Amino acid sequence: MAQLAGTKDVAANLAAIERLSAQAADEGAKVVVFPEAVMYDFTASAEEIADAARRHGDVFEGRIRALAAQLQVAIVAGMYAEGDGPLARNVILAAGPDGEIIERYQKLHLYDAFHYRESDKNERASLKPDFGELATFDLGDFQFGLLNCYDIRFPEMARLLVERGADVLLVASGWVTGPLKEMHWETLLRARAIENTCFVAASCQPAPHSVGLSMIIDPSGVVTGAVAGGEGLVLARLRMERLADVRRILPCLAHRRYAISAGQ
Repeated sequence: MAQLAGTKDVAANLAAIERLSAQAADEGAKVVVFPEAVMYDFTASAEEIADAARRHGDVFEGRIRALAAQLQVAIVAGMYAEGDGPLARNVILAAGPDGEIIERYQKLHLYDAFHYRESDKNERASLKPDFGELATFDLGDFQFGLLNCYDIRFPEMARLLVERGADVLLVASGWVTGPLKEMHWETLLRARAIENTCFVAASCQPAPHSVGLSMIIDPSGVVTGAVAGGEGLVLARLRMERLADVRRILPCLAHRRYAISAGQ
């Protein structure tokens, strides 16, 4: 998980992404995750964000794809893309180690809470038949499911991703600062890991606008590593054997009396 603040300087943001991705690859990472909206400052006005999406969205996506191919790693990063109307789309892009786009997820739950109105800035994603708005991709032995920030407050979404096959929930976030927000962030991430007996790996923008605390969580709910503040990386080696061990000891997914299938 890479912790990095998105600024209004798209070129500087890309340079930081390239630097941290190269460092992660050198340390053996196969997947590098960056925060929500790392392409451009999410505190900017709706008009600025929409303009950035028009002027920089395609370039940003192209650079992420080229970097993934160059380093032969998967890169997941938050960006803004053009919408159908005047507002931009808040998107998580996943580029595979061959440079191809393996998934693209538009934020489902917009953050209209704590006196913040994200729906004034970003276009609301549409629901699709058979939960087609959910985003997962396979890499190596694992299937990864994508969530964006406020999504983690909705446990049904995480559960549907796990029902679809996700072993790891990847969270890209700009978790806005405020009273008790650090506690909410960690508690919700650990809860999603515990209740789904899956790995959770979360990248968040740092202070002053977001809480930081990018972390990787074991299926038992133990935080195996975190970045406390500022720019940085946290790495962990995930093993399918660990996932199987936890689910054998705690088979709560098999014990459910109520279930909603997410399909395949």
